[in-house]
Amino acid sequence: MDDQQPFMLVRARARIAARRAFDEWFGAVHLQDIARIPGVTNVRKGHNGDGTLLAIYGFASTDAVQPALASPQAAYARGTWERWQPELEELLIELWSAASPIPLFHGIN
Repeated sequence: MDDQQPFMLVRARARIAARRAFDEWFGAVHLQDIARIPGVTNVRKGHNGDGTLLAIYGFASTDAVQPALASPQAAYARGTWERWQPELEELLIELWSAASPIPLFHGIN
């Protein structure tokens, strides 16, 4: 992942009783759903010490983010999370992307 590639960070921690099933679903089902989203180039996943699943979804470019998230494939992938809602203690989603400076003042001569 280069310095300019936008990415989405997902932190999810399932309750202990559901953690194994959630991790299996994430690896076997969710990652396959994400692979079908146009504009998503890669996904990395892992766990921290308390069992929180961490996933980083990379996008092809800043211009690819909005179409990717608005795609029917992304809507489907989001919908499959609903089953896990009662089992999650934490779900945090952050989108990181480079931003161009916004001109605040324009000189007129």
